[in-house]
Amino acid sequence: MNRLLATVASGTLLLGLGLAAPAVAQAAPSIPKVSNCGFPSAQPTEIDLTCVHALTVLEKLKWSKWNYRTAKGTGVYYYDDCKPNCLVGSYRQHRVNVQLTTPKTVDGIRVFTKAKVTFPEGSGQSNKTFQLP
Repeated sequence: MNRLLATVASGTLLLGLGLAAPAVAQAAPSIPKVSNCGFPSAQPTEIDLTCVHALTVLEKLKWSKWNYRTAKGTGVYYYDDCKPNCLVGSYRQHRVNVQLTTPKTVDGIRVFTKAKVTFPEGSGQSNKTFQLP
């Protein structure tokens, strides 16, 4: 009992003198944004995947999950089929599932760096992963 009182008393004395080690609070990592051609935003409704004249764009995005590790949503994948070339090609579109992953700090801002686009069965498209600019 005397030992407990001595411990409490010495702790109180150290705190009073400002000598006790302060508790170190760990800052929670910030929730990532997505870089949309260099303009970071959270839960955008549109992402230009290539930043080249809107050749490949995700639009009408609706997000069901957005946290520290991943973002998930649905939207429409628009792309220029570039047939016979990209100047006169036709735009195609497909409903898709989107997952953003691999958050990293870029220029002091936490951003997702990969976008996985999953097409529905029967669309004739293969799933794609984009490195976000």
